Amino acid sequence: MSRPEPTGAVPADLHANVDELIARLLTAADGGQWLDAYLLAAGIVQVVEDRLQGTSWPVRRLVKHLGAGGGGRRSGTAVRWAGRSLDAATEAFLSAPPMRGLHAWGRGMAELTDALAALVLNPRRPDNENVPRRAHRAARQLAEATAGARLLEGSLLRPPASFCSFDQHPEDLAALARRFGAEHPTRERPLLVIGVRTSGSYLAPLLGAALRQSGRRTVLVGTTRPGLALLPGRAAEVAAVRREGGTVLVIDDPPASGASLAAVAARAEREGFPAEAVVPVFAVFDAGGTLPPALDRYRSVVLPGAAWQVHQRLGAEALRGLLPGLLPPGVELTGVEVGAPGPLSRQAHLAVPLTALVVSPSTGRRALPLVAQWSGLGYLGRHPVALATALTDLVPAVYGFADGVLVRERLPGEDDGAVVAPGVPTAEVARYVAARQERLAVPEDRSLRLAGCEPVWEVAARVVAPVFGRAHVVLRPALVHPLVTSLLAAERPCLVDGRTAPRLWAADTAGGWAKTDFAEGGFSNLNLASYDAAYDLAGAADLGDGGVDCEERLLADYRELTGRRISASRWCLLRIVQARTLGSPTDTRRAQARAVQRFLAGAFLADLEDEPRGPWCVLDVDGVLESDVMGFPASSPQGMLALRALRAHGFRTAVATGRSLPEVQDRCAAYRLAGGVAEYGALCFDPASGASDVVLPSERQRADDGGLRARLAELPSVRLDPLSRWCVRASVQNGTRRTGLPPRTVAALLDEQGLGALFEVVPGDAQTDFVPRGADKTAGVRALLARLGEEASAPLLAVGDGVADIALLRWARHGVAPGNAAPEVVAAGLPVARHAYQAGLAEVVGRLIGHRPGDCPRCRPPRHSPDTRALLALLAVPEAGRTGLPTRIARLAAADLALLRHDR
Repeated sequence: MSRPEPTGAVPADLHANVDELIARLLTAADGGQWLDAYLLAAGIVQVVEDRLQGTSWPVRRLVKHLGAGGGGRRSGTAVRWAGRSLDAATEAFLSAPPMRGLHAWGRGMAELTDALAALVLNPRRPDNENVPRRAHRAARQLAEATAGARLLEGSLLRPPASFCSFDQHPEDLAALARRFGAEHPTRERPLLVIGVRTSGSYLAPLLGAALRQSGRRTVLVGTTRPGLALLPGRAAEVAAVRREGGTVLVIDDPPASGASLAAVAARAEREGFPAEAVVPVFAVFDAGGTLPPALDRYRSVVLPGAAWQVHQRLGAEALRGLLPGLLPPGVELTGVEVGAPGPLSRQAHLAVPLTALVVSPSTGRRALPLVAQWSGLGYLGRHPVALATALTDLVPAVYGFADGVLVRERLPGEDDGAVVAPGVPTAEVARYVAARQERLAVPEDRSLRLAGCEPVWEVAARVVAPVFGRAHVVLRPALVHPLVTSLLAAERPCLVDGRTAPRLWAADTAGGWAKTDFAEGGFSNLNLASYDAAYDLAGAADLGDGGVDCEERLLADYRELTGRRISASRWCLLRIVQARTLGSPTDTRRAQARAVQRFLAGAFLADLEDEPRGPWCVLDVDGVLESDVMGFPASSPQGMLALRALRAHGFRTAVATGRSLPEVQDRCAAYRLAGGVAEYGALCFDPASGASDVVLPSERQRADDGGLRARLAELPSVRLDPLSRWCVRASVQNGTRRTGLPPRTVAALLDEQGLGALFEVVPGDAQTDFVPRGADKTAGVRALLARLGEEASAPLLAVGDGVADIALLRWARHGVAPGNAAPEVVAAGLPVARHAYQAGLAEVVGRLIGHRPGDCPRCRPPRHSPDTRALLALLAVPEAGRTGLPTRIARLAAADLALLRHDR
């Protein structure tokens, strides 16, 4: 019968520094807790090797980014040259006197890790009495090596996804060793086991120990990261294995794309190992053991999901043996009913619903609804128990933890097999977030020390940096990082939840709510480190229809509980990052667009309370009011000044766009527009009533799409916009970049099955739109005005940049295109502004009102706070084009400095 493992009173920060890791290692080694000792020693090695090998060097991150971005032959040559130069610099760095001592100490710690790995796999080994002595000696040596200790100051552990977020077990490594032995039975051949950090620091020593215990004579273990040498600082050892005809085993987490494994395997080939001597070794989630295409070149050894040890640990027999040791004293287990397990996935731990039939003197016989779930290994797995103890009134009751399995209460809201709680009150969410901030406070926001590890601030910087165009990789560290770290540094750091979507709450037995997934997001495989409670709050904001009210209530509830106001700029950036955790790219882009819409509207429109009653102005969205610079559509300060000027001077504004009805509704809500036309005139929308009308001719409404969507879905890399109802919006996904369909593909589709009679084509940079014949923006605007009870007279102003806007521009009394107008618009003889995009819109509106938007008391914007000014300066960078970029950069730098002074 398993006994619950002690958890400790206070949840620890898993981003530990080396001093904390050594102290915990000594405690674990003295107590014979070999698994904990192993995890901690492996973590120390990971920290030391990342520090010594320059993983966080900005120049190395820059080279990695440039290498991932493709480019021409010259670019590839430059990246390879830079990579070789960095390899040489790393070797020189490791041979410098202070580094040499730390490198030797790290090798000693790696040897201790190998010894502990052997004990984890076989705790009865006779050499276990030497381990505590070796651990204490290593601690003394580091304390005496003051130069080496100083080098590690500020370096932090990155928790391994393998044993923290994923459901892997040391026995899985033993199983992989057996599978490798079956395919490669020659025991005399030397083996070089390379772990791909971070998880490789934990997986490789266990695999190496399992191979040695299987009778392999020579097994060398080390770790690296993609882009580094195979074993930095150990080239002679690698060469020896190569000369003796050895095999390289490359191990990492269960791969998604397999890119990291493939990169290290390719590096092994470049260092002289033939492809047949390079063997990727890894587990996969799916039961069949499917390989990522990136690894097709190699004879991989794979552990399929069905063979993972976790299935045995959460099996009915194991749970029947586990439960008696976790029940409260005096409660006797009389039976267990085990349900079907959930899926094995990288999104959540494997969980099994069960019902424990118990009897006790105080309550008699009863059934306890429970969930048994994997929660990680050793101290990583006990971390959720410590969190639950601190949050006892906010999360399901936890009965205990043993052997990687956590057993907790199963709530009524979970009995249908899926937690869906869209009705969780904002006050409950705010209470949970505020309680975590209070009860799980930590002294430092350590995310600021995790550069290169994709903390929240770094991801936010990466999302917004493309405002600089091609120069964004170079300018991001100097101009964007200081801005986002200043905006996102936690004022009261705490251990965040990281996953706070409404679906992760369930109704409890007392009629309240409990957070069911309270431990998996804070230190997850997605990284996204944050210590800011506002990040959790941002994740709970509803991005669906009506989300504006939900966000306002959520912020107000949090402010009432804590007395703290979250700045608009902080909220915007946190919403942008949280949007990346949504399921689909469409949802992510829409959520990110809404975050910026609301930030800009708050900065430029919130104080204009009077509803205008004047003439109508109709604006296109893409290329006029907004541009897609950051990977999602967003306006800019000049675009918002133009919108503000129209509203302040009494003009009613509507948009007419090719975007879907939900996206038009988003903009109407954020920008307080008087109406909108969607899908090139197929639909019109009245924000006041919330009603929409289909404007297409009746015969076109009765027709289907002729099989166009099904045909497009068959094409490789083609993605369809699920929000469009009448139009078919298709794009080609190339990595993170979207493009329109090739003209040949479009022509072939239109020739098929009479599709050309059903659709016209509007090409775009990021998509190709198939527009139903009969859809027309002019007709859509006429229908909108009729619905609003207006005379069907032409709008005073229309601004558009594409072919689909020509008829509308001709109908309006003043139809103007911005400077980025399509050639067809120019050829039609329509007026074209001198400036492009939002600057062009501001120019056109300036002509209408007689002055530049924002230059008169009526339309002058309110004074903004330093943080709002800084983010606005960043969003304004693209407005002036390439020629104005230096001026905008200077303004941004000044705004950054002003923000830093204000923070001090």
